Formats: sequence, structure tokens, C-alpha cells
Amino acid sequence: MSTGTPETPVAATPPTPETVAEMLTAGDNDYHDGNYWKPSIGADGNVVHIGITAYSEDGEKLPEQHFRAVVVELPAYAVATEPVELPADLARELVYNPGDTMDGWTVVAIEYVESRRWQSVHRLVIHNEAGEHFASTFRQGLTEEQETQPFEDETTVIFAPVAPHFEVVTTWEAARAGGAA
Repeated sequence: MSTGTPETPVAATPPTPETVAEMLTAGDNDYHDGNYWKPSIGADGNVVHIGITAYSEDGEKLPEQHFRAVVVELPAYAVATEPVELPADLARELVYNPGDTMDGWTVVAIEYVESRRWQSVHRLVIHNEAGEHFASTFRQGLTEEQETQPFEDETTVIFAPVAPHFEVVTTWEAARAGGAA
């Protein structure tokens, strides 16, 4: 492996989720801190499969436990420090035309927040040309009797700076032969 210095960098292959998973699974995979664990580790693409066989202090083998880690690339986000104020008619148009860019603003997401008795609440996430993200909530009527438009009684809308939050979500799928999904 070639090494370089900040003054003379060496061309490198950019990391990918798959190559990071491969890197994490290389090595002797021993864990020596008094826990008496014998790990097994492997990668399938960007998914790292980890098995831990634990042993009691007297050497009795305990049931193996299985873990899975997914390696994903996180893009860099520009983070704004101050809220922005947009005209309500522009904010409303962004809700109604989520694929368009208007006055330098593009819709990133329209997220469902909750339902109330007569209205549903949603979050509009937008970004500007600098890549900074902002969000504001709006309400919509749940039936034709409650014809509430987004930002209906407002002349301006305050959008607060936001950044993405990543979390692990469990979903269920049909089991394959052998019981693993």
C-alpha cells in the first residue's frame, strides 16, 4: 500500500459502503478484553454479518448470537444557522409542486407528522441553492368539509434550519429457507 503526505498525496480509490464493510471484516477478529468472546465476521456487499460465541469463565460455550451492521455513505450537508422567512404563497406552491425549483428553493420531502380530528399535519423540508435545509409544518383538511390549504391563514412562513437524522428501521419480509431473512 502506498502512503503519501499532505504535500504529496497518493491517488486513492474513494471508499464505498462495500469496501468499508470489507475493511471492517479484515483482521484476526479476536476480542481480548476479558469478555471471553470469539467473533466471526464477514461481509456481503455493504452488510457486515457478525456472530459472537461467548464463553463462561470456566470455558463453557454459550449460544452464538448474531448481529448485522449495514455500512452506508452519509453525504455532507450544509447546515444553516438562521431560519428563513418565505412568502406563504411560495411555500404553498412548493407543497403543490414538489418536483419543481421555485425562487431557488427545492422540496426535499413532505413528511406526514400526525392526524388530528379534522386535519393532518405535515412537514415541508426544502433546500436552497447553497444546499442548506429548512423545514416548516402545515395542516391540510382530512375531508372535503375541511378544505384547509397549506399555510392558509399566513402571509409569511418561518422555515427552521434542519439536518438529516438517520436511524435504523426494522421491516419484515418473507423468511428464506433456513429461517434467515
